[in-house]
Amino acid sequence: MCVILGVNLIGRFKKDPVDEDMKPVHQWLERKNGKIVYSDTEKFRREWDKGGGYTLRRQLQRRDKLKLVSDQDVQEEIKKIEDKIKSDDPHIIALALIAEVKVLVSKDNKLIADFKVQVSQGKVYKTKSHRHLLTKDTCP
Repeated sequence: MCVILGVNLIGRFKKDPVDEDMKPVHQWLERKNGKIVYSDTEKFRREWDKGGGYTLRRQLQRRDKLKLVSDQDVQEEIKKIEDKIKSDDPHIIALALIAEVKVLVSKDNKLIADFKVQVSQGKVYKTKSHRHLLTKDTCP
């Protein structure tokens, strides 16, 4: 299974020692063959890099824990959905739809609302109490 890591939690995700709420995500990545889905669209890259995600992205790639999705495919999907969402994150919704990702790791309320409406069976991981959303299935 895969998840999308929202930019608002990158700082907590890469914190050392690991943030208590992000600890189950780290454990899932290592023990359950999980991966974080990413697309190199301009907005995704800019947001991740601003949040310190450049180093994180490289670390995940080296450990084979990052699944890259075509930025062109994501851009095409953005065109189809951007007038249907309220948040300023069409790239994340498009990525979820293209990669068939059902779990978003985020605390961005507008993005969460869009995710739940646009992504069939979409779930949101916010805190360690949501660890049940992290299954042992691998990415499609």
